[in-house]
Amino acid sequence: MSNQTFISVGPYWDIIHRHRSSFVAVVVAGLALTMLALVTIPKEYTSSMLLEVWHADIQANLIGAEPQNNASIPHIETRLEALSQETIARGHLEELISKYGLYVHDGKREPGAAGQMASAISISIPDSVLQSKTPNRFQRSLPPDAVEISFQYRDPAKAQAVANSLGDVMIDEYRKELERHNNETIKLISSEVDETRAKLAESQSQIKVLKEKYRGSLPQDLDDNVKALQALQLQVERNAQGASKSDAMDAAAATAPKANTPDASLAALKTKLVGLTAQYSDEYPEVIETKSQIAILEKQIAAMPARQEPTTPAPDSAAGLTRQQIADYQRRIADTPAHEEAIAAVNRDFGILASRYHDLSDLLFQARADEAVLERGQGERLKVLQPAGLPLNPSYPNRAVLIGGGLALTLLVALAIPFALFYSDTSFKDSDDIKAEFADVNAIAISRVPEVERRLLESGSISVEAPLALPANGVDHSSSATGPGHIANGHAATDATSADHNGANGSLEPLTGRAAKFAQRYPAPPLVAAGEDMVSTAADEFQLLAFKLRSWAVQRNAKIFVIASAVGGEGKSFIALNLAAALAVSGSGTLLIDADIRAPFQHYSFPVPRTDGLLGYLQGSTEFADTIIPTPIPGLSLMPSGGTSNRAPEYLASVKMDQLIQTVKGSGGYQYIIIDTPPSLLVPDAQILSRASDGTIIVTAADSTARAATTKTFLMFDPQNLFGVVLNRFKPSFSTVRSERYGRYGRYGRYGRYGKYSKYSKYSKYADPDVRE
Repeated sequence: MSNQTFISVGPYWDIIHRHRSSFVAVVVAGLALTMLALVTIPKEYTSSMLLEVWHADIQANLIGAEPQNNASIPHIETRLEALSQETIARGHLEELISKYGLYVHDGKREPGAAGQMASAISISIPDSVLQSKTPNRFQRSLPPDAVEISFQYRDPAKAQAVANSLGDVMIDEYRKELERHNNETIKLISSEVDETRAKLAESQSQIKVLKEKYRGSLPQDLDDNVKALQALQLQVERNAQGASKSDAMDAAAATAPKANTPDASLAALKTKLVGLTAQYSDEYPEVIETKSQIAILEKQIAAMPARQEPTTPAPDSAAGLTRQQIADYQRRIADTPAHEEAIAAVNRDFGILASRYHDLSDLLFQARADEAVLERGQGERLKVLQPAGLPLNPSYPNRAVLIGGGLALTLLVALAIPFALFYSDTSFKDSDDIKAEFADVNAIAISRVPEVERRLLESGSISVEAPLALPANGVDHSSSATGPGHIANGHAATDATSADHNGANGSLEPLTGRAAKFAQRYPAPPLVAAGEDMVSTAADEFQLLAFKLRSWAVQRNAKIFVIASAVGGEGKSFIALNLAAALAVSGSGTLLIDADIRAPFQHYSFPVPRTDGLLGYLQGSTEFADTIIPTPIPGLSLMPSGGTSNRAPEYLASVKMDQLIQTVKGSGGYQYIIIDTPPSLLVPDAQILSRASDGTIIVTAADSTARAATTKTFLMFDPQNLFGVVLNRFKPSFSTVRSERYGRYGRYGRYGRYGKYSKYSKYSKYADPDVRE
């Protein structure tokens, strides 16, 4: 066995087909509303213009300024939002509304016109990502610096004019923005240049003061000071004699730094540090290393034992003057590194200020050059790349979107309504529903008989003759008849042929008043299981019902059956009539008793003579034999109601009714007795009659009677005597009819023994040659 799972849409299509009238109505209404929307919705037209950022005609390096890698003015993409807000400012909108007479109704401006216009304006820049891709037919190939301005309005000519005016406004605003930017830039740079110039002059004067203050101990004086010091020391050595000469020499050697001594190394390192700090900052590695070496030497010199100072000569002597000069030169040499560092710091600040002053001067020159170019109209600006054109087709409403949306919404609602109706409907749909609801009972479906409905509709106008019926046995015929009407399977119809169904027997009396209107509106139940108007499909179904009924009756020795229903209009009288006819046609003598003495219908089906019927027998005015009338159907007899009465429960529960039941049950001429009753949920007649019957058949209308009503009726009767439930007016699903094609296989002649393609046919090679034509 295959495990393949098949997906079938048949059940869902059946739901739509079952409620196809609502589906078609919704589709027609939806399409009509969509077309109405296309016609009635006001059309609006959109006109667009394209602007492009046009760069300066003169290059910056041609007017003396260095070319800049990064433009000083931000790209228009970064300023689009601000520029758009300036373009659609309320002042500009009010001016355009007044200029072109926009949003005017009955000679007056509409309230909120500026807001409507702002919402109708669209300013956009194409996505830069699209510029790197190959555009397709749905994308526009636009320059990367393009700005598109669109305006939507109901008048295409005004939409075009306003779009062009908006472009002019944006161009003017862009020019003003560039002018403001240049003016602010020049003002800022000028103030920076003046401030830097003042600081530069101050730094220059500070350098001059320091040079004047440290004259003689500056780095450029170091060599001269060292030479002068050496000369003085040599002079002291030459003038010293004897021991004093050696003492003097020792003293000079002690005070002057000698080669290969810590003092000499310290002096050299300090000189090197001054040169490094003049060129580099304090974080330079060589500067840091030199400072650490100086610190180490200073610690070594401090740890050395103190040298004995020579005897200092008198200050006014020649030797004293010499030594004083030597001390002065030594002080100059010692102060030279500190003075050099101070002057180097001031020179470094001066260099920074000078470089900044040079840069600011270049920027100021470039800004003034840009201002001059902009004033001549040759600078960066917005330029019309494509002016707005006259729109020919409306942009709103979007016909494709409106039609597509309308169709989608229509189909959604059209599909939702059948499913909502189907799943909210609690009536029985087929015999499987009945079997699932009621176990251990027969479920028989009787299809709708469209042939009879068509026959009644095509029969012409209502007969002018008054409807005929049995007398009422003293009961007023004008009383309201509350029973529902029947045509095909119990359906009411506006066209009635009750005069024909009532028969042409002159012993029948014409109905008058409301009873005549009632009979004229609700004609007799049609006979489709036998007679001249027999319908083959319906006859087959009633024969199946009769077969199951006979099988059930044989097992239980049942003879009398009550036909009941929950409410009126379910086709109860139709089922009773045709079931009795099917039993009679099959060879079983059948008596049909019309026990609905409130609103009888069975006597309309045959041309019966005047008789008191069931009501006359129960009232004691008629004998049993006189109440039964033969019908044109062989084996079928009818006991009409004999009139109407509101005292039905009293008559049906009487001893006379028990005697009637015993009489018909003991009669050998009738194998089956079918009793037609009023609706069970409205009156108790069916329950009263079921106590004396052998079986009960409940009739329910497919797609009509609520399931709760049928279930409640089912519980009213003894489950042991329930034969089953007949589903009247059953309509097979569309998928079943389409797939199985019952009607095609009804042509037995085509496929049977004598069909065209049978081996006995004259066209077959097995056929007798003498039979062939």
